Amino acid sequence: MSDIYPIAVPKWGIEMVEGTITSWNKSEGDTIAKGDEVFEMESDKIVNVWDSPVDGVLRRVLVPAGDAHPVGALLGVIADAAVADSDIDAFIAQHSAVPSESASDAGGSNQSQTTQTVQTGDAYTRSSPSVRRLADELGVDLGAVTGTGRRGRITDDDVKAAAGGGEAPEGVEVIPLSATRKTIARRLTEAKQTIPHFYLTAEYELDGLLAHRAALNESSDTKVSVNDLIVWCVAQALKREPRVNVNLIGDDIHQFRAAHVSVAIATEDGLYPATVYDADSKSPADIASATTELAEKAQTGKLTMEDISGGSFTVSNLGMYGITQFTAIVNPPMGAILALGKATQQVVVENGEQRVATVLNATLSCDHRVIDGAVGAQYLAVLGDVVASL
Repeated sequence: MSDIYPIAVPKWGIEMVEGTITSWNKSEGDTIAKGDEVFEMESDKIVNVWDSPVDGVLRRVLVPAGDAHPVGALLGVIADAAVADSDIDAFIAQHSAVPSESASDAGGSNQSQTTQTVQTGDAYTRSSPSVRRLADELGVDLGAVTGTGRRGRITDDDVKAAAGGGEAPEGVEVIPLSATRKTIARRLTEAKQTIPHFYLTAEYELDGLLAHRAALNESSDTKVSVNDLIVWCVAQALKREPRVNVNLIGDDIHQFRAAHVSVAIATEDGLYPATVYDADSKSPADIASATTELAEKAQTGKLTMEDISGGSFTVSNLGMYGITQFTAIVNPPMGAILALGKATQQVVVENGEQRVATVLNATLSCDHRVIDGAVGAQYLAVLGDVVASL
């Protein structure tokens, strides 16, 4: 079976654990040339294309588009047209074999253990690894489950229904998590559970910044938003207080010389932390152009891995939705994220005199493993100085 090449879920990044095929660009029986684009796969919010490393024929497509599969899972088979179907079947069976687990340990312990249902045969090839894991957890024999998915594929709902728990209450629509939302759920859960967060809040008067923005927009064709100008201020403050311009990689703190500011961009599919590289050396207009391009790519699903990685600090702004204050979850490996609310007019007292000012509420979430409270507070003070200087 040396002439048979397995198509498996590739590992396109250190943190990648699974991928979802968004489309097959080839069909069973198609001739494949080395370098042909065979399928597109979404992982960690990015869609990548898998190019064939070999010549041959796409002899088997084992999974449909839409299901998530762990790294290494068998997706299909490329082989020479002369290879017998029986050899292909044997190769798939060997590649997909699932070992059984003993119901008791070698020491004769009386502790109860979960017995894994060994899923084999046709039901195995009609189900994804996540579905098989669910079947094992619920004690469901996939061989007795009727698949309602495409080409008889067995879905999570089919397994739950077989276990007696698949029916939703009347009036409830069941919406499966997309691959992007699964990635977001996994990462944010890990971040909230493993990162010791602390929060610092400050208020900034923006009247000078707003006047500066108006002047910039009068003299340039590139329109700068309030958020663009705040990102510029954030980057300048990171240069002055680099102790928050950090990533935690393993047991090492990576402190950046440049400010690579990740800007949280909301889409229908989820939140993307798109990175404005070297924001400290860019003008507000340059930042506006960069964020506009990233937002367009996010909305059309064209962000690359480079676009959403490499950030040293994150800015998340919900002010445009009318939110006045919120706290954000740190986006690892970055050490901090700044949450911005809506700027509102308020009465402030200075030297015993009242006046009206436009005030912005900003909350800094920090990873206490790499940033101390005093350092976070110092950064907010420096940011205030930058904003006030405009």
